[in-house]
Amino acid sequence: MKLSRLYSNDDRFHSIVFNDGMNLVLGKVTNTQETSKDSHNLGKSTLASLLDFMMLKQVGKDFFLKKYERYFENHIFYLEIHLNNGKFLTICRTVANSSKASFVKTDDSTICNEETDWTEENLPLAKAKEYLNSQLSFDVLNNWDYRQFISFFLRTQRDYADEFQLSKFKGKHSNWKPAVFAMLGYDEKPVKLKYDLDEKVANLKKVKEVLQENMAVSPSDYDKIKSTIDVRKEERDKMQKEIDAFNFYAEEKKINKVLIDDIEKEIAELNSKLYALSFTLDKAKSSLERIPSFDTDELRELYKEAGIIWPDKLVHSYKDLLNFSINATTERNKYLQEHINETEREIARIDERLKSLDKRRNEELSLLQGKDTFRKFKAYEKRLAKLEGEIAQLQTQLENINNASQIDDRIEQLNSEIKNAEKQIRATIEKGAEIPASIKSNFNNIISSIFDVSALLYVKPNSSGNVDFYTQIAPDDNSEATAQGFGNSYKKFMCAAFDLSVLAAYSNKSFFRFVYHDGILEGIDNRKKKLFIETVRHYCQTYNIQYIFSSIEDDLIGGDLLKQFTDKEKCLVLSDEDDSGRLFGFSY
Repeated sequence: MKLSRLYSNDDRFHSIVFNDGMNLVLGKVTNTQETSKDSHNLGKSTLASLLDFMMLKQVGKDFFLKKYERYFENHIFYLEIHLNNGKFLTICRTVANSSKASFVKTDDSTICNEETDWTEENLPLAKAKEYLNSQLSFDVLNNWDYRQFISFFLRTQRDYADEFQLSKFKGKHSNWKPAVFAMLGYDEKPVKLKYDLDEKVANLKKVKEVLQENMAVSPSDYDKIKSTIDVRKEERDKMQKEIDAFNFYAEEKKINKVLIDDIEKEIAELNSKLYALSFTLDKAKSSLERIPSFDTDELRELYKEAGIIWPDKLVHSYKDLLNFSINATTERNKYLQEHINETEREIARIDERLKSLDKRRNEELSLLQGKDTFRKFKAYEKRLAKLEGEIAQLQTQLENINNASQIDDRIEQLNSEIKNAEKQIRATIEKGAEIPASIKSNFNNIISSIFDVSALLYVKPNSSGNVDFYTQIAPDDNSEATAQGFGNSYKKFMCAAFDLSVLAAYSNKSFFRFVYHDGILEGIDNRKKKLFIETVRHYCQTYNIQYIFSSIEDDLIGGDLLKQFTDKEKCLVLSDEDDSGRLFGFSY
């Protein structure tokens, strides 16, 4: 398909009639002395967004027609496309009701308006895309709809960073790499399969992580848990029989045993330990020594009163002895205080445990001494429910271990399938085909005609077994050209060469036959611009490609490049003279 014409119900809009071959969207600077005007804000780049909108892009509130809807709320736009079967299809889309679109199919180019008898009218966007996809009748890449590839042929300034990954491809690689692999002429099925398997493994690992968080046990405890369940079930069944028979003798006997053998015994042991700890704590506290002090002046005065000569060396001896005593006492008190703190914490723990045991003892005694049989029945029934809960919890842990084990088995199986998919991907790349060979050859020819160097376009598996896409300048032995040396022009032209190579490779098929490059010549050397334009003309004529690009006048003045375009090829001329020179005929 090619673009035929774009127009609006608003007369201020600059209608465009597209040529079959070369098309220039030109931005003119009328007064270079007027610094308040800017030829970059005329609507050249906006045109690509508008064309994308007319090709049924789903837009949000940040899209310019919605963001400035008060300026466009009454606008109706019409895009006529020339189908590969020779028919014309006009797409009508309003800003006010952008979620719907209308279509009319004609034998000849036709101007439509609000009175047009539409073939399909006000189709919801999803249905509209299906209808347009059917009318395009592409006989290649039929596993994808046209929207998957159209952005390669409406390349904006944001899309020159990478030949393959457009600005809209910000999500998972699985959302775009299989499609690009297919567009390059390879069988994408093993790539899609590999991404599907990767996602399944990733999802299973997430499920397993959740299971492991909820298990609270190790898979190695499987038999231990199973044995515990069997024991608990026996206890449950025995208790159930006694409850059913209203016979509480065995349970009361068990309570007696618990009170005597367990609770009372533990209480006695803890009290004994508490007494010992309390005694130890008192001793430790009383052992804490005060830091010694010594006043040499007082001692000197005492010697003087006694008529004894005070030796100076004695002062140093006393001071050394005092320092030693202080250090020793401080170190001892430090360890003693740590022992006191730990003892107090242990006493606190024992005290809490004794309170808990005392509460449980009172509950058991209350039940044992109770005269109300029905109350006993309810209490035992509560015990039975608790036992059932414990069994259920153990069974859940067992099921989680089983599920985790099954997940491991499934992951192992999927990993085996992933290995096979990786082998298929490598085999697909190594096998090659007519289309990828043609794309690679065209790519090299385009770059060679501009830079006089060889260029490679290739695909290879990455470390994850998925595919990556590459372009590379391969300079001849006598050339010092490098990819980095070409700078920005290299990358832009690599992107353009890729798009043209794809269209050329599919030129004998029913596929896109147009490409729009926004600002492709900005910041490029004039000699390279000239070579690029000559190369594009050749490809337009040889492969029946419609080439549309936007440029400001300044980028075409050097080297008389502007003279290479006829008035007809200048499909749209915008100007900064006043608002009427802008794409929509007004500022917003």
